[in-house]
Amino acid sequence: MGDLLPALDRLALATAHLPGRSDGDESGTVIWYEVAAGADGSVAVALGAVRDADAATQMRRRLAGLDPAHRSPAATLGCLDQAARAMPALVGSAALCLTLDPDGVLRWIAAGHAPPLVAGPDGARYLDGGQVEPLGHAGRTPAAEAEESLAAGTTVVLCSSAEQTLGVPTGGDDPVVAALVPRHGLPPAALAQALTEHAGNRSRDRRERTLFLARVMPAPLEQRLPADPRRLSAVRRAVAAWSAQAALSEDAAADLQLLLSEAITNAVEHAYCESEAGEFVYSVRRRHDAGVRVVVQDFGRWRPPPEDPGYRGRGLAVIHNLAEDVSLDFSDHGTQIAFTVPNDLPPLGERPLKGVTQGWAPDR
Repeated sequence: MGDLLPALDRLALATAHLPGRSDGDESGTVIWYEVAAGADGSVAVALGAVRDADAATQMRRRLAGLDPAHRSPAATLGCLDQAARAMPALVGSAALCLTLDPDGVLRWIAAGHAPPLVAGPDGARYLDGGQVEPLGHAGRTPAAEAEESLAAGTTVVLCSSAEQTLGVPTGGDDPVVAALVPRHGLPPAALAQALTEHAGNRSRDRRERTLFLARVMPAPLEQRLPADPRRLSAVRRAVAAWSAQAALSEDAAADLQLLLSEAITNAVEHAYCESEAGEFVYSVRRRHDAGVRVVVQDFGRWRPPPEDPGYRGRGLAVIHNLAEDVSLDFSDHGTQIAFTVPNDLPPLGERPLKGVTQGWAPDR
């Protein structure tokens, strides 16, 4: 199911199915979900549990054309409620509808379903509000959405199971909450796998679940700074904080620090004469394929390489060996180097290098 999820630059998505140890009471229950992306990079999600596969199909058909830009969670729930009123088998079904935009604004409404669960450095908690009666309820209260702004690095977890109750679950007794707290920093795909493995090791938890995960990724990190080597320490701190929010692997975060430092050092040391003041611009941007695109631009003119650079002048060779999609562009306005740091490489010692040893740019 995860292969069908949309690819978004500011929201990383994943799904997982946690098989239960059913004793037969839940046979025939079907958990379903539907996901759609908007042109603005937002995502709309609806999920729930119904009594059979035909009912699940009807629910998904009702959501054809689901679009976070044109249909609010309350409107989506209204479509599902109409289906439930027309099909007795759907009366009393649980559903959760939400939208999440790239800036972390989450809107949701839950009909007899557990609300969204959010996880971050401060722990994991179920969100308050947005609760209404199950679908098809004759005395339904007006569908009122709830809203919360989430910080970059926060992961939203939607959990749909065959045992849904109105209201907020008891967090201390919920195995998903217990599993999330020490693992919140993982990327959604790795977190989904970890939650699946954790559930498989719990002999007392009988509930079958389907999880949908969305992590709010940080905005691109961009700065224009003086070409001064003393600025590098501040850059490293900013990139470390950004990497944690973007859920980079330990190796990818280390590669990003190394390669960005090499690129900035080149701009500082080679683009300007010792007596010449200059500046550089760098940007770090997550790509939907889980890589990180880096661009460093100076506004000077690179000096020709010395005959014997010694141990120095190898920065570009390091970048060519460890990064992907490397480009180096020269113009009368300066030099720009761009490259991609993958987020799924093996540790450095296990990677074959590309054999690039000469790192100097050609004399212009």
